[in-house]
Amino acid sequence: MFSSIPRSFLCCSNTIVPNRALALALTKCPALLEPASQCRNYHEVTGNIICPNMVRGIDHLRDPRLNKGLAFTLEERQALGIHGLLAAKFKSQEEQLDICRISIDRYEDNLNKYLYLVELQDRNEKLFFRLLSENVEKYLPIVYTPTVGLACQRFGLIYRRPRGLFITINDKGHIFNILKNWPEPDVRAIVFTDGERILGLGDLGAYGMGIPVGKLSLYTALAGIKPHQCLPITLDVGTDNQDLLEDPLYIGLRQKRVRGKEYDEFIDEFMEACVQRYGQNTLLQFEDFALGNAGRLLAKYRYKYCTFNDDIQGTASVAVAGMMAAVRVTKRKLSENIYFFLGAGSAANGIANLTVAAMVSEGLTEKQAQDRVYMFDIDGLLSTRREGGVPPHAKVFGKDVEPEKDFEKCIAKIKPSCLIGCSTVGGAFTPNVLKQMALNTEHPVIFALSNPTSKAECTAQAAYDNTEGRCIFASGSPFPPVQYGGKEYLTGQGNNSYIFPGVALGVIATATHHIPETMFLTAARTLANYVSTDDLALGRIYPSLAEVKEVSLAIAIEVAKMAYDEGLASVYPQPKDLAKHVENQMYNYNYESSMPIVWDWKPEEKFNIRPIQPVPKNI
Repeated sequence: MFSSIPRSFLCCSNTIVPNRALALALTKCPALLEPASQCRNYHEVTGNIICPNMVRGIDHLRDPRLNKGLAFTLEERQALGIHGLLAAKFKSQEEQLDICRISIDRYEDNLNKYLYLVELQDRNEKLFFRLLSENVEKYLPIVYTPTVGLACQRFGLIYRRPRGLFITINDKGHIFNILKNWPEPDVRAIVFTDGERILGLGDLGAYGMGIPVGKLSLYTALAGIKPHQCLPITLDVGTDNQDLLEDPLYIGLRQKRVRGKEYDEFIDEFMEACVQRYGQNTLLQFEDFALGNAGRLLAKYRYKYCTFNDDIQGTASVAVAGMMAAVRVTKRKLSENIYFFLGAGSAANGIANLTVAAMVSEGLTEKQAQDRVYMFDIDGLLSTRREGGVPPHAKVFGKDVEPEKDFEKCIAKIKPSCLIGCSTVGGAFTPNVLKQMALNTEHPVIFALSNPTSKAECTAQAAYDNTEGRCIFASGSPFPPVQYGGKEYLTGQGNNSYIFPGVALGVIATATHHIPETMFLTAARTLANYVSTDDLALGRIYPSLAEVKEVSLAIAIEVAKMAYDEGLASVYPQPKDLAKHVENQMYNYNYESSMPIVWDWKPEEKFNIRPIQPVPKNI
C-alpha cells in the first residue's frame, strides 16, 4: 500500500501514516505528498537572526552556517537529537583548525589546496573563515590570486554546487525573477563579472565565477562582512574565447559575446533589479570587466548606485598607498615624481587619476598633475601626434610630443622616477629598462602590478639585481624573498585586498548611497599610515598581510567618518561611537552555543483564588 508514497516523504517527514485509509488518501492527493512541503532544503537558514523554531537538530550538521563538527558538546548533541551521529570525541575549534592546517599542508598542488578550502567552506563556514582570517599570508594566495586564476581556467572541471547566481543574456527581461530565487533576503554586497577580462587571463566567460566567489570570501575573512550578506553573480553574455566554445566541460552559454545596445540594456536591467530586490544602498562591485566596458560603465552608474570597480579604483588606491609610503624612502613628494605607465587600460587610468588627485591635494593644479603622467600602450607612447591619436578613456594623459614605439627609448628620454606596469606582458621590464630606471633617480619606484605571477612585468629579484638594490618594488602577486648584497628583502604585494574589504565594510556599516573617488584616496592614506619603519627596512611599502584585518577595520572607520562628513550615509542617527558601530557589524568567526537561551521567571504573587463556579444551565 505504501509503495506509491515517495521515499523522500516517508524518510523526511515527521508525519506517521496510521492506517490504510489515510495512506490511500495520501496516494490520491498529490499535494499532500510534495516533499518540499515536508522536507527542509539544504541551505534553509537565512538572515542574521535565526529563528530557533525553524531549525531542526539535523540542520546543525547539514547547514554550514550551523555545523561545528565535533565541537558540539554532549549537552548540545543530546538536546538537538544528533547524539550518535558524531564520533564520541569532542574537539574544540582550535583543535579543528590544527587538523585543517595539517590536511592542507599534505597537498603539494595549490589547486588541490583550493579545492580543500572550498569543500571546508561548504561544510563548516565558521571554521573556514576563521582559518583564512588567522592565516592570511599563507592562504590568501590560495583562495585568491594567483591560484584562483588556475581555478577559473579549470572551473568546468571543479564545479561542484551553486555558490552564486548565473544570469544569462537569455534571461533579459526576467532578471528580477532570478534574483528572487536567491534564498537569502539580507544581501548587502554583490560582486559581479561578465568574465571578459579575468585577471590577466582574458575572456573566461562563465568560468569567471571563481573571481566574485573568491572576492567575497575576502570580504568576510579580511573585513568581517557577514557571509550571508554577500552574493557573487556572473553575467553570462557569451564568450569570444574559441577554446571555451569548443570545451566539452564549459558551463556557460556557447555563443559569441553580445555587445552594443542589447548588452547595455542587460546591464541596466541588472542594476535596477538589484536595488529593487535588495535596496538602493546595496553595494554593487564591478569585477573584471574588459577595458571597453569597465570605465564607461563606472562613469555611467557611479552617481546612480552605490557602486565601484575594484580593478580601477581598488587597484588605484593600493598603488597610490604604496607611492605615499615610498615618499618616506625617496624623500620626494608625490608631486615631484614623473610617472610612466606601461599599459593604458582601466587599471592604469584608475591609478593615474587617483595619483593626480593626490598631487592636487599637495598643491598642483589638475593640469599640472596630469602633465607629470605618461602612458605607453600597444601602439607606443600616448601622443596626440601618433596615428589614431589617444584612446578616449586616456585622453587627458596624451602628450603633444613625437610618437615613439620603443619603450626603452621612452624611459631614457622621459626619465621617470616611478614605473608602473599594468600591461599583463610578462617580463616587459627588461634588464635594460630597469638599469635605466636606476640611472634616472636614486630610488626608482617600480611596480609590476599585473596578475597572475606569470604576467608580472618583472620579478622582485630582477628589479633588485638591475637597480643595484636601490629600487622600491611592489607587485600584484606575491614573489619569494629577494637575496641581494648579503641581505634578504621581503618586497610588498600591492594587493587590492588591503583596500576593498575595508571600503566595503565602511560603506555597508553606514548604508552609504554613493562612493566618491575621494573615498579611495582616504583608504590609500590610511593604508600608507600603517606602514612601519620596520616594514620599510625589510623592503616593503605595505604592512604585512597578517595585519590586513586591522588595516581593513581602520579603513572602514575612516570611510564611515567620511560618509557622514560628506552626507553620504543613510544610517541615522549617526552613532556616537562610530568605531564601535563598525565593529558591531562584523562577523563572529568563533563557534557559538547551539543551545536555546533560557531564563527564569520571578515567582507569581499569591492571591486567594475563587473556586470554579458551575456554569448556569440557561447559558
